[in-house]
Amino acid sequence: MKTYLKTNCSFTRNCLLSGLRFITASLLPCLAALFISVTTPGVASGLSANADEPRRTFVTSTAKAPPHVHYIVVELGGGRANDITESGHIVGSGHFVPGNPHAAFWFNSYRAPIDLGTLPGLNSTATAMNPRSEIVGYAYSDDFSVEQPLFWASPNSAPVELPGLPAGFLSEVYNINPSGQIVGQFYSADLTIERAVFWPNSNAAPIYLRQLSTEFPLGLASNINASGNILGDACNDFNCTEGHATFWANSTSTPVALASPGGEFIYTNIVLPGYHAINGAGNMVGYAYTADFSAERAVFWATSSSPAVILSTVGEFTNAVATGISDNGQIVGIGYDEDFSRMRPFFWPSVTSQGIDLTTFFPAGSNWDLDSTFATAVNNRGEIIGSGLFTDGTVHNFVLIPVHGH
Repeated sequence: MKTYLKTNCSFTRNCLLSGLRFITASLLPCLAALFISVTTPGVASGLSANADEPRRTFVTSTAKAPPHVHYIVVELGGGRANDITESGHIVGSGHFVPGNPHAAFWFNSYRAPIDLGTLPGLNSTATAMNPRSEIVGYAYSDDFSVEQPLFWASPNSAPVELPGLPAGFLSEVYNINPSGQIVGQFYSADLTIERAVFWPNSNAAPIYLRQLSTEFPLGLASNINASGNILGDACNDFNCTEGHATFWANSTSTPVALASPGGEFIYTNIVLPGYHAINGAGNMVGYAYTADFSAERAVFWATSSSPAVILSTVGEFTNAVATGISDNGQIVGIGYDEDFSRMRPFFWPSVTSQGIDLTTFFPAGSNWDLDSTFATAVNNRGEIIGSGLFTDGTVHNFVLIPVHGH
């Protein structure tokens, strides 16, 4: 079963047919952390500034941190943070109009988001941004019966639909690389067809990527790096009962199934959102799972022909998935307890490091429900974005900014 974190909820592979995978726990541990609280005023920028603004910033220190590294925890407001660039720009979604999520852009973690807009009558989300400030995402109806691929030439541009969506099909776009190459998927309304697709640029017709095999006819492309290497998946059915994380060297190459760790972990996959699960060197992250879905392990692949390396976790969070990897080899993801009722954002400084529960940097007594939080991406500056629930059940975003030598 694919781990799928869609819009403002945590879902399995698609919201249309599946229920919530991760159940919010009511536990809020009391952390022994020192912190300083300061108010960060929202600064209006761009098209709109009436969404939830950044609320509070905390500087925390804890013995569980890597040596000489601490984090500033910045709360971005409601919605979902999907991607952070090397410059610290953030894209995702926000609530600019009650009940209608729109794609959102944060110039940095201390600025209020601006509304990127959407197509008439639809909601929207932004999934990725490249160094040229081009943005991709998709528009969708409240019941997800309509989904259309979107492109923004810049944060100040109106969204346009990417070309080539077949009549009666839906589409989600997940990533755009520095050259403007785009990846995502087309799928049928009855979910019997799911194809990984590639756009050479925002004006070009899409190309269907080759399928792994007839045994695994369903798939998507979720990541593309500067070299044009593509990462996605291939599944035997909608729930990915049997699945493989899949690699394409380029848009015309034959796909390769990435190795599983072996033993009971015979299947592999990638996480959505997890739009930086392949870095510039071609290192990749995802997860492996058992045939009965009873256990998951975060994994790392050095190349498309390398063995899968299981990343270590800590404490009771024995299950895990990896969502992103930077060019520096830092990895982020999610740790789960044994029955998947609690989830925490995790950080691995390197593939050989023990995983760090990032909630140890959140202040004691904060509004966060620490057992309903996850990390999505990490950039080369070590800034980490994620999302989670407040104790009142509302969805919020966060950025963890590393502070060295304190």
